[in-house]
Amino acid sequence: IVRFQTRGPASVMFQPIFPANAPWELRGLMLSPMAWDEIFEATFSSNVDGVHAVLESETKTHTYTISNGRVQTFQEGDIHQAKYDEFGVHANLTWNDLHEMGAPMYKLSLYPTDDFVKSYATGNPRNATMTALSIILFISFLFLLYDYFVRREFLERHQLLQAKRRFIRFVSHEVRTPLNAVLMGLSMIESEMELNDREELQGYNQEERMAILREIQNSAESAVEVLNDVLLYDKVETSLKLELSLVPIWQVVEKTLSEFKLPALRRGVHLRSIYKTSTTEGDCGYDAGVRVADVKNLPEDIRCLSVAGDPSRIAQILRNLFSNALKFTPENGSIIVTASYQNKSMVEERKIRWKGSPTWHEKIILKNGEEVMATPQGHIQLTVQDTGVGMTQDELSKLFGEGVQFNAHELQEGKGSGLGLFIAKGLVLQHKGTLEATSEGVDKGSTFSLKLPLYHVPGFSVEQEESDHSLDKISSINEEISWFEEHGLHLLVVDDAPSNRSLLCQLLENKGHTCEIAENGQVAVEMVRETMYGGKPPYDSILMDYEMPIMNGPTAASLIRELGSDAFIIGVTGNVLTDDIHYYKTKGANAVLTKPINLSSLDELFMEHHLSY
Repeated sequence: IVRFQTRGPASVMFQPIFPANAPWELRGLMLSPMAWDEIFEATFSSNVDGVHAVLESETKTHTYTISNGRVQTFQEGDIHQAKYDEFGVHANLTWNDLHEMGAPMYKLSLYPTDDFVKSYATGNPRNATMTALSIILFISFLFLLYDYFVRREFLERHQLLQAKRRFIRFVSHEVRTPLNAVLMGLSMIESEMELNDREELQGYNQEERMAILREIQNSAESAVEVLNDVLLYDKVETSLKLELSLVPIWQVVEKTLSEFKLPALRRGVHLRSIYKTSTTEGDCGYDAGVRVADVKNLPEDIRCLSVAGDPSRIAQILRNLFSNALKFTPENGSIIVTASYQNKSMVEERKIRWKGSPTWHEKIILKNGEEVMATPQGHIQLTVQDTGVGMTQDELSKLFGEGVQFNAHELQEGKGSGLGLFIAKGLVLQHKGTLEATSEGVDKGSTFSLKLPLYHVPGFSVEQEESDHSLDKISSINEEISWFEEHGLHLLVVDDAPSNRSLLCQLLENKGHTCEIAENGQVAVEMVRETMYGGKPPYDSILMDYEMPIMNGPTAASLIRELGSDAFIIGVTGNVLTDDIHYYKTKGANAVLTKPINLSSLDELFMEHHLSY
């Protein structure tokens, strides 16, 4: 029982909040205060005169004096008249089951006073008894009704969340697993054709066969992209957590745009880029209105400005804008991408001063936990202008909605999820930016405008970091490639799907590795045991599926670590939820790849962790 300054004694009910799969793990508490004086006044009739309501907890007791249906006084302790003990009415407000589980016991007792007895001396005792019982029942009913609705809402939310997560896992696993076999089969055929003598087969030359294979592979990858959009949509809906770093935005724009130059050339679309500063002079001491063809010719003060964001998500936003422009622009059309610096800040200035500087700064916490003080310094405005199909005003108003596609089969050949711009808009908002679109009408093209705030961080140099990183990476890759060509790795492939096992092994053997296979986690554990105690050569790495009969991947990884093996375990899964990947790693996996497996990503993983040494 606690005491509020103006409302008198009150009760606070604590409702535990815990994960469904860990009911004893407390994550939070839901507090519900109940002012007893208000409850009593709402319960007692104005005709009731002279009742002591004694509210007891395990540590304190308070007594309310009720006259004419109103709470007149409240005092600490039990002050009711002892001569009326036999007329007292008692009720436990805490269920015995809850009390046995550790909840404190609350009791309510009602006693008459001399005034009460005087009022009913000539009345009907039965009415008094019924009134007292009604009071107790009403209060108990309120308590039980409140508890019922809280529990029902909690249960409904929990069931909805569980159903949603089951759907995501099902879609992810059931779609990615067959696509994995398809893409690996195509990669195997392509790899074998590159190794043969390139002779013609059934009237097709090598170039035609390779073109057909690439088209099939691109189609399968498009299906994966649709699935990725669906899964990312779920993350955006539930507030996707960004991994913040200082992003060299000008270089990211230039690099991402370069990925679309060859596709644009093949489609006969003219793709041009322009980089410029604002048309009004800013505060950095450079000439206003500079226009250049590439980033390196921008003023150094501008090139060193960065965006505080997630580099992979920013690249995703850019790819979506560029790919949409290319998709909807016909042959002989044009796309102009303009990246300009605007000296007007988008970030609200915060009153944080740093080392006595008169300039306002913002504290940014990066993904590695480092805190940097950054100065908001204008923003980058990226416009993507195309001469494509354009849009009506009605279509523009719906453009950033969920699942929006305009003439999908006519313009997109049935491809796309309709979630790309919705996801891009959500990601832009999380980066404190804006994303807008305009069009003069159908067949008059469209213009997308992206704005992101820029920051100046003392000591941040894009060119030096990129140069050092590139030299180290090139040297490391050259050494790794030389080793692979001479030796290769001894690998164990664990998957319950025979097609996945066979195709992955053939692809890896084509790259010079030796492979052994296992159909489930239990067999894999026994094979690892033989390498440790039976004299067989150890495995350099183990590629292990997540979902398998008899024993799944995480369980097998945990047992392999218990054996003392230090083999590099790579989890392979169709479940892309962060919790699933984290769980796999906690069980012993060094890394986790999602299906379908990209062999380039696998090679980079081998090199990054120096498995050749």
